Amino acid sequence: MSKRAARLRWHGAPVLAPCLLLAMGSVSAQLAPRLTAQLALDELATAQADLAKSQSPAGSPLAALGQQLAGMADALRQSAGGNGSQPVELVGDALRARIVRAHAAAARVQAYLAVSGGCGASDTAAMQAALSAGVERLAGATAAGKQVPAIDSVQNMANVPLFALHPAALPAGKPLAFALVGSDLADAQCADPRVSATDAAGKPLASQPVLTGASPARLELRWPEAAALPTGPVVLHVATQRKVFLLGCSALPEADAVVQAAPPVRFEVDYVLEAVCPAQGGTVPLGHGRLPTLNGYGATVSQPVNTSACAEPDAYRLSATVTQADGSSQAAGPFTQSSQATITAGLPGGLSMSWSPSAQALFVRSGAATCKGAP
Repeated sequence: MSKRAARLRWHGAPVLAPCLLLAMGSVSAQLAPRLTAQLALDELATAQADLAKSQSPAGSPLAALGQQLAGMADALRQSAGGNGSQPVELVGDALRARIVRAHAAAARVQAYLAVSGGCGASDTAAMQAALSAGVERLAGATAAGKQVPAIDSVQNMANVPLFALHPAALPAGKPLAFALVGSDLADAQCADPRVSATDAAGKPLASQPVLTGASPARLELRWPEAAALPTGPVVLHVATQRKVFLLGCSALPEADAVVQAAPPVRFEVDYVLEAVCPAQGGTVPLGHGRLPTLNGYGATVSQPVNTSACAEPDAYRLSATVTQADGSSQAAGPFTQSSQATITAGLPGGLSMSWSPSAQALFVRSGAATCKGAP
């Protein structure tokens, strides 16, 4: 090497070294911390605190879920002993299983909280049932091994967590596409994992999902006949293998997750319309009853009402009760407006209602779907 080439080489070194250090720092900053018992315990504690902030009503599945997470944390803490900071790869099989499943349970809670906003009572109940059942299965699982597959989230193809489905709303003839996201779900050196669907009692469903893509962290599936799913819990089971040196492929503990097939989206609206009628000494009933059923989101129904019982009203007063497909009901109103103005009001379930004095008719419309976790 010439002296000039040597000078060029060494003069460039001070410039290259910081660049390499910056690149290395950028890569290391993107790496997630290694999973340990202490990390899983911290995740469970955060999940419990975040659940408490959600202010779920008494009697909801989330109240019991907080206790379930606390039980998982106690069991993990006792099993870990002095190994709380040891990476999951270096601990015994039984402790490894507890760590992985505790991490998955905390991840599912955070996924639920991320998509539970804007959900009506029926969808919220379905999502909470799926979350609670899924965490309960994680807490009760006992199988252990050198690798313990776990499902952290069920997602649509846009990576949005799913907890409930509306089979009746699925497009006819179009398969449902979704994914299971987690760890150790597949091994490229072994046969594809087997994914199956059962009810809560373990009975196989009449239609089954089909695996379309597999990696250790993600299984992609389509479900050709998902529109025919019966209402209730759907348990997704993953049976996979891992390659063992000189011994071929061996079975791993099963991983599972739960989604809820929700009842069809349906709203029944009962109304009472009254007129404030001074000539007749007070309030005069004009009409009451049930409007035509609203099936699905974005539907509109109307009902004419005869107002001849009060010829010169000062105002109209409107009340309503909304009943959803699960039987839950919520009342709204009364809403009062002058006789020359239209009454427009929001109703439970994302519905809107209006009374038009000029058209002498009631109109009710169901809004667009707003619950991300139960499309």
